Amino acid sequence: MPTSLAYLGVVFVWSTTALAINWSVAGMSFLAALAGRMSLGALLAGLLLLVLRRPLPLDAAARRTYLIAGLAMSSSMACTYFGARYISSGLMAVLFGLSPLVTALFASALIGERPGRGQWLGMLLGLAGLWLIFRDRLSLGPEAYWGILGGLAGNVLQALGAVLTKRHGAATPPLATATGALLVSAVCTLLAWWCLDGQWPLAAELKHWGAVVYLASVGSVLAMSLYYLLIKRLPTAHVALITLITPVTALWLGHVANGETVSGGVLAGSALIVFGLLVHQLPLWKQWAERLSREAE
Repeated sequence: MPTSLAYLGVVFVWSTTALAINWSVAGMSFLAALAGRMSLGALLAGLLLLVLRRPLPLDAAARRTYLIAGLAMSSSMACTYFGARYISSGLMAVLFGLSPLVTALFASALIGERPGRGQWLGMLLGLAGLWLIFRDRLSLGPEAYWGILGGLAGNVLQALGAVLTKRHGAATPPLATATGALLVSAVCTLLAWWCLDGQWPLAAELKHWGAVVYLASVGSVLAMSLYYLLIKRLPTAHVALITLITPVTALWLGHVANGETVSGGVLAGSALIVFGLLVHQLPLWKQWAERLSREAE
């Protein structure tokens, strides 16, 4: 699959994820919603491997990759689902907008990816744009700090998992990585649900179960396969920039689908984010231009 198409696919799916998570936890406990998503996702990913006749590597390196990615996925999503009960999806998106900075720090420390000054400037401009967009939308409740802590913890765990997966999972196919990670995550979340909750969500409606199915099939199997594909092909910090784009696209989808008002602050923040992305990607474009120039000679 072309890298650009995979990138757009992850942007689209992640743009709809926050709303789907809110719908799922509105009808059941966050552990039940998460365990349902991961279990169904692991089943669908395994069936997809069988249909495509793709092997699931079980060598030591592959098992290490599944364990790292699965633990990162389950712990990150548990924090995110927990926090989603206390804050809006917009605020959760803002918190995950910090992911490029966190990822860059981990990538610099663990795999030697050194971001330049221009890349740092681009990420900071993007974060400033996110602040402009959501500054009028942060209506915090008395328990909002739990949501903020959950979002920040999920952010850190996701960034660390992405870097470690890139470091240890270079030889594992993306779909196999997603399947193995989902299997590990399903076991972890089912155990957590059984020990800490154990109640079947009898009050959940079709809307809530539909959100779980969507997150399992599209949000987990498809998006995570594309996500690991991007991790293998692109610098980690560039993959993490998706979390700067998706809050904006989610906002515009809400405007189109729900008639939400788009203010001047939203337009200014969107422009600032686009400019920040241009600044961040400038070194990569220069590399491509130089390579094309050499090939033309």
